[in-house]
Amino acid sequence: MAKTELVGADARIQEAQSSYKQALDELETKTELQRRNASTVAQREIEKLANIVEGRQAAISAVMASKQSVESQISSVLPAQKKSAEAALAQAQVELDKTVVYAGVAGTLEQFTLRKGDIVNPFMRPAGVLIPAEAGRKALIGGFSQLEAQVMKVGMVAEATCISMPLTIIPMVVTEVQDLIATGQVRASDQLIDAQQVVRPGTITVFLEPLFAGGFDGVPPGSSCIANAYTNNHDRLAEEDLGTAHWLFLHVIDTVGLVHAIILRFQALLLPVQTLVFSGGH
Repeated sequence: MAKTELVGADARIQEAQSSYKQALDELETKTELQRRNASTVAQREIEKLANIVEGRQAAISAVMASKQSVESQISSVLPAQKKSAEAALAQAQVELDKTVVYAGVAGTLEQFTLRKGDIVNPFMRPAGVLIPAEAGRKALIGGFSQLEAQVMKVGMVAEATCISMPLTIIPMVVTEVQDLIATGQVRASDQLIDAQQVVRPGTITVFLEPLFAGGFDGVPPGSSCIANAYTNNHDRLAEEDLGTAHWLFLHVIDTVGLVHAIILRFQALLLPVQTLVFSGGH
């Protein structure tokens, strides 16, 4: 638009200059004729032409000023307006981006029960629960007795059966053993803590992963499971200098593990019956 006005100003300048030149030529011609013969051209006509020339020259000045005004808009006013508009656009984009909430991880939003007009606050009124896509699909978290703290090691073979997939034994392997017990933590507060307030002893948190790929297929994340971890005494039993008492003790441990494995299979068989028949659930 401003460039169009600039082109129009140039055209008006050219037109005003042409009119000025025409009036000036006519004034000079009349003046020369009067100088040669005073009776040929009246003095009043000379004065009239002089006024026309001055008017045409003023018109040129006005058109030149209009052109300078357009050039000033192009060089300073319009760039400033453009920057102001770009800043307003950026601010509007920021405000628009605030209306969309992006999760830090990929997953599924559950229990999203918001209604129009509800106030969302991450501390007092969350919009829902974000379940990461891989949550609970790679590892099983189990709590084992503190008596097993000295024997629970990474790499131990384990087995698990879950209520959500009955009649199935899932081979597992221990991948991580947490070296802290949750119930023993002390949080800073304004009250002294009595150790006897902890009624139940805590458990050792152990992470177990399926021994084979696809071991958790069909098990929904968050399922309740029963797991056994087994020690391996095969190499120690093969030692030649192993005493009889020690050899018998290791065999007892392996026998206990075998019994626990059998019990786990019985539990896998009885879980559906216990849940559907004896508890009255269905």
